[in-house]
Amino acid sequence: MNNAKPSPSFNQAKRAAILSATIFPGAGLFFLRHYVRGCIFAVPAIVVIIMLFKNLFDVAIKLNKELAAQAELGNYAIDFAYLWSSLHGSLFSSPYWEQGKWILLASWLLSIVSSYFAGKRIDLATATH
Repeated sequence: MNNAKPSPSFNQAKRAAILSATIFPGAGLFFLRHYVRGCIFAVPAIVVIIMLFKNLFDVAIKLNKELAAQAELGNYAIDFAYLWSSLHGSLFSSPYWEQGKWILLASWLLSIVSSYFAGKRIDLATATH
């Protein structure tokens, strides 16, 4: 009969922390079935990312209209440097990035810590049984 226990070097706490660190804020908590706690970290990150993409799409639509207007005039030359700087600037120069990067960073780091301690609590509970 094999009474093998899970390796203590790779327990629930480490798994949860790694998931939250590598996948998305709150992923480790979802793995541990702490759904509400996971949403506390995932929702702010999702909102920041949605706002960044909204700004990106607004700039992309503006650029599309500019390119269409140039094409109507017979100018088919594309200035890739201008397109790149406009799209890059829409993400990293937007007002959403200025505050959002700190929200995203805090959400990610606190999610890792919270996942670790929630997993540690589970590990301690299973070790005592």
